[in-house]
Amino acid sequence: MTDEENRNLAVKAVAAVFMPVACIAVGLRCYVRGFVVRAFGLDDAAMVFAALFYVMFCSCMIGGTLYGTGYKFASLEPDNRASAMKYWWLCEVAYCFASIGCKISVCIFLLRITVKRSHIWTLYTVMILTVIAGLVFFFLMLLQCKPLSYFWNRKKFDPSIQGYCINIEIIIIMTYIYSVFAAMCDFTVGILPIFLVKKLQMKKKAKLAVVGILSMACVASSAVIVRFPFVKTFANDDFLWATYQIAIWSCIEAGLGITAGSLATLRPLLHHWLGTRSDKYNSSGFPRRSNSRRVASAQRGLPLGSLDASNRSELRPDKLAVMVTNIESQGVGSTWRRSSSVSSSEEALTDQRSSHIPGGKIHVGVHQTFEVTQTTSDDNGEGSHRSAREHV
Repeated sequence: MTDEENRNLAVKAVAAVFMPVACIAVGLRCYVRGFVVRAFGLDDAAMVFAALFYVMFCSCMIGGTLYGTGYKFASLEPDNRASAMKYWWLCEVAYCFASIGCKISVCIFLLRITVKRSHIWTLYTVMILTVIAGLVFFFLMLLQCKPLSYFWNRKKFDPSIQGYCINIEIIIIMTYIYSVFAAMCDFTVGILPIFLVKKLQMKKKAKLAVVGILSMACVASSAVIVRFPFVKTFANDDFLWATYQIAIWSCIEAGLGITAGSLATLRPLLHHWLGTRSDKYNSSGFPRRSNSRRVASAQRGLPLGSLDASNRSELRPDKLAVMVTNIESQGVGSTWRRSSSVSSSEEALTDQRSSHIPGGKIHVGVHQTFEVTQTTSDDNGEGSHRSAREHV
């Protein structure tokens, strides 16, 4: 197998491997977010956006190999050279949007578990820089030749085809600048989860797994760094033969970013398959932050705060503590009615919520009974029995 055939096969193989992996990861993400936790959000939409352009990117890579990517121009027919160059141009366009969508999705996802103001502003800064650098690079790739078709038709080496392109050195410099921004953003997004996850209510092994998955962005940035030495091949006269490494590492970078960003949301899927409850996870797939005191109190039950130790040690059912959370939503009115009797030690607390909606009213009632018994001794040594009951 010749060197040209090896390069052609390498480009085709990388695209054929990373495209289905990324698609499966995004598909599972959509299933988890849409049907398991039912919290499909903006970050998921951004990742689907990135995945669609990544599919376009990989498809154009494979399409280019069918016409000559990896081969020298002397080995190809004029029409095949133009077709391969056209696919390359489409790859550049798709790569920009896939990269932008992926980074935006990961940043929005991390904002769900970010509480420190410095971390929040860091993520917003990364998103702004990603959009600016990505759009500048996109328009540069899109408009580098006039007319647009001259980018690929010029490789037919037909003197009758007229047009011009900007200096290739400008393309190389801007590619270096964009790569620096991309690497900085990826490293930031890859390192930040270490500071975010360490305060979550998770086991140590689970934290390490989540940090490892989220930090795969560092691997994606490594692909950008590896690509640096090959950027200068843009100026090579045998463009398709010399730039195959740029195509490979760009595919790996975007594929790893999309896959890592999607795997980070799949934790609830394991619990769903294992038959455990998924409602203990928030919309990001991480355990909810909980108040340990509140949990411990709920496990121990309500404290006996209704026992009054004054004078005759009588039971005071009216002092039984009842915590009621009144949640008001737009269009729904909540009324609470408390009825009591002087001759009775029972109290009732009724929650009646009504909403004027088509079809009638909704009534929700919550009832819970607590009973406390106390035995005392009088002067004759006889025991007396008192009980109190609270109905909620």
